[in-house]
Amino acid sequence: MVHLVLAPWWKRFLAILIDSMVLGITIILVVSIIGAAAGPSHSSSNNQALTAGQAFGAFVGIFVIVFIPYLLYYGLLNGSRRGQTLGKLALGIAVRDARTGGPIGVWRGMGRYAMTMLFYVVLVVPFIIDNLSPLWDGRRQAWHDHVVHSVVVERIP
Repeated sequence: MVHLVLAPWWKRFLAILIDSMVLGITIILVVSIIGAAAGPSHSSSNNQALTAGQAFGAFVGIFVIVFIPYLLYYGLLNGSRRGQTLGKLALGIAVRDARTGGPIGVWRGMGRYAMTMLFYVVLVVPFIIDNLSPLWDGRRQAWHDHVVHSVVVERIP
């Protein structure tokens, strides 16, 4: 077992905020550019309200469109050799394999993020508990860390 200095919860939290801002601003810019390029619609059809099914379908479509860039961002960066997203890089923390201390790889990085989103989609309460669980876990692991056997540690240069 490799000795790793575990990152405090507040650094994980701030890293998530930084990453969310980076991704959120990027997605807003891309959607705005696509919307501007598409231009206004001058359709002569009646403007009818969406049915519940159409609204749900639109929500699912938007969720998937937003989920994919987040999955790639977190999967590729957390799974990289450095194990750091931009937020983790700014705070000097990294995701590591809980057993070896090495990188977790892209697939486990994606799985780690997918588990977080599964908790969010099931209900928001498991998502909140998942993100707070490092506060009382002995190894400061969130539930999604337990699933892929990862830990968030202080990055030693």
